[in-house]
Amino acid sequence: MFRKVSHIALAVFILACSASTPALAHTSVVKTIPSYKSTLSKMPETISIEFTDILMTLGEKKVNSIEVTDPSGVEIPLVATNIDKSVLSASLPQRSYRDGTYLVSYRVVSADGHSISGSYELYLNTPSENVAPVEEHQSFFHIHQGHITQGGVVLIFIFLWWTYRRFNREQGL
Repeated sequence: MFRKVSHIALAVFILACSASTPALAHTSVVKTIPSYKSTLSKMPETISIEFTDILMTLGEKKVNSIEVTDPSGVEIPLVATNIDKSVLSASLPQRSYRDGTYLVSYRVVSADGHSISGSYELYLNTPSENVAPVEEHQSFFHIHQGHITQGGVVLIFIFLWWTYRRFNREQGL
């Protein structure tokens, strides 16, 4: 009887831990066009970033944004910004661009209400010299504290379960 109850308790615990995972998740970058840290021979007409989740829209309110800065750090005024489900895109003005490192920065809010921001580099013909390194953003790979806590709880439970089972086998129960 006790073993049956303990198996049910284990199943409930595992189900509870796995069911809470989506609430802790945040959107992440799936793909960038042009590709992350790519070297281009000409500036693209459009820059787009695809995320794992649908992006939130609130009418005319600007919840999601994308910016592009040139090698001297000056923001390039974008022609248009568009959101299509999980893709944020922006059209660049047609003009001549100088060679060097361009920084694409973004801030988005996924449908679950969590926001993330980050940036990545693009290179026009060649990277700029003496550019401060860009901090790699969490959305290309990240782990949240909630995930670590959840994993720790599961590991402790597994260790206690294993200890309990070993003790019962030694006692002949």
